[in-house]
Amino acid sequence: MTPRRSARARILATVLASACLLGADFGRPDPASFTLGQTTEQEIRVRVGKPSGEATTRVGIKFVTTLRYAYAEARSTAVPVRTMAYTFHEGRLVGFDYMSSFASDQTVFDELALKRIKRGETTRTEALDVIGKPTGQFIYPSFYASAPGRRADVYSHSRSEKLSSGVTLETTTKVLTITFDENDVVVETHLVITTSSKPLKLTPDTMHPPQGGLS
Repeated sequence: MTPRRSARARILATVLASACLLGADFGRPDPASFTLGQTTEQEIRVRVGKPSGEATTRVGIKFVTTLRYAYAEARSTAVPVRTMAYTFHEGRLVGFDYMSSFASDQTVFDELALKRIKRGETTRTEALDVIGKPTGQFIYPSFYASAPGRRADVYSHSRSEKLSSGVTLETTTKVLTITFDENDVVVETHLVITTSSKPLKLTPDTMHPPQGGLS
């Protein structure tokens, strides 16, 4: 499992396996309200408040810090969740990603549209026209943009449902990453779809912040 996949999996496991309320609710932030490479960690902390978890990890020889915010609700057949992550290098924002499975703002995307994205040909403007606005954006240094001059758009969605037994939670997660070069031309695409089943844990004592970063 790659660092980006394992980090996403740890967050979802922590939030979803508990199947009860976690954190304070929040909405999808406007990407225009902050600027990659400029917005500071302190600004985000003041604006958004105390994170539900944070961690510092390495991307090559660079260190990045990720602040994580999460909210979940236990319902009869499903456990909708919202997560938001802000990643910083030397106190400056290098990436963010929002994911929601709530009906009001779920971050669904059509992975079949990926067939229309051509490496070395498709531009970022064209990719946005095909797939739509991303849930996250990242610049170097981050797990999604690990080389200088690269940037990445990320599309994330996860859905969790209780199985008929009522004691098991099945989660399907989709993460699409499109990486661009310094000319905003696609150099890499990466789609990961995972499904996992975990026993429900109904005590809030099981909700410990995941270790490691999220990108």
